[in-house]
Amino acid sequence: MKKKVCLVGGGISGLSTEYFLLKKGYKVELFEQSDQLGGFASSFDFGGLVIDKYYHFICGGDKNLLNLAYKLGVGDRIRFKPTKTASFYNGKLYSFSTLMDLLKFSPISFFSRLRFGLTTSYVKVQKKNQDYLEGTTAKAWLIKSIGENAYKVIWHPLLKKKFGEYYDQISASYIWHRIHRVATSRKNLFSKEKMGYFEGSSQTLFETLRQKIVKMGGTIHLEQKVERVENSKNGLKVFFNSGQNCTFDRVVLAVPLPSAAQIIKRMNSILFEHLSSIKFLGVVCGVFRLRFSVSDAFWLNINDPRILTNGLIEYTNLNPFRKIIPDKIIYIPLYLPAEDKRFSESKSVIQREFVKMLKVLRPDYSSADLVDARVFRSQNAQSICTTGFKEHIPRVKTPIDHLFILDSTQAYPSDRSLDVMIGLSKNMVDLYF
Repeated sequence: MKKKVCLVGGGISGLSTEYFLLKKGYKVELFEQSDQLGGFASSFDFGGLVIDKYYHFICGGDKNLLNLAYKLGVGDRIRFKPTKTASFYNGKLYSFSTLMDLLKFSPISFFSRLRFGLTTSYVKVQKKNQDYLEGTTAKAWLIKSIGENAYKVIWHPLLKKKFGEYYDQISASYIWHRIHRVATSRKNLFSKEKMGYFEGSSQTLFETLRQKIVKMGGTIHLEQKVERVENSKNGLKVFFNSGQNCTFDRVVLAVPLPSAAQIIKRMNSILFEHLSSIKFLGVVCGVFRLRFSVSDAFWLNINDPRILTNGLIEYTNLNPFRKIIPDKIIYIPLYLPAEDKRFSESKSVIQREFVKMLKVLRPDYSSADLVDARVFRSQNAQSICTTGFKEHIPRVKTPIDHLFILDSTQAYPSDRSLDVMIGLSKNMVDLYF
């Protein structure tokens, strides 16, 4: 008889795990508490245009994602395009895409510009394990590598505005891997970066995965919340908010750690305390459809005291969305502690706060420029990966027999992405199933 596996969570981790388990002959059921698949990469209808709730992009080194896409037959729906990066520093916009742009970046000294370029090039080609950076803060490593002036102008606002009070405790290993992943989007320091996207948003991948899973005999349940798991003589008993329960041979929790902690609370108090101790930042993300462009850059880093966010993503500079030309799609993410009041404030209040930022970037902004806007919020968007974070990462195989956990923290020092979560899912299935 086939082993029965319960998957909790319908994001990329849960869906890719179901796909890999079905290929190995398991009987799998997936339960997602919301009414749609995708999790942090889910999509929405933006005036007839299907786009991601939170911005996503594909880098040239995202081999797990690319391999899965081609196996599913949607590799040809990925488009790579040359993109630009810019920096908004104290009221002035600077291009920051090419070596020449870097050499012209006057807010830092010429020597600092050279050090910055050499450091980025070194990180790109260096593929060895960077565990030696685990005990070093990003601030200390960056100052040593590129100089204090360059750190203050380029990196300090990015760390401070994202991690708040923890900015000077963040691991250098984490920042190294962020630089490395983005650097794989260009062949060398002299070439242009290229980013990728799915035609039709990330929903293209999720819908194809869903269809493939159903065809292979897998089951997907939407609007089914798993409240807890308990041991039973026949396996692991899963309880749902509907009052029903079902027994499985194995359970995989592909949900944020705070949710996983609540599900296993009655089973193992030590594991519950461990999972609950890992701190997360939330994100409030404004998505705007505007009549104007802020810049010609896909990614705009921001160092201006009048603007609360550390960056703005002008997504139409990556994916032009021919249907809406000349309108522009802009994401403004604001990382905040999970208890911040903005997680409960109305959309209109949050939107006004984002509009104030837009007016700094474009003083000529008027209400007539706004076509539509949405606000999305998640309280478990980014783990606070301080030095030594590696020692706190929960294991995929838990102390509870036949219960497994998949979470973005396990990708550390890599950051959360579709690519790394697919890789984690495949590794788990290959090792433990």
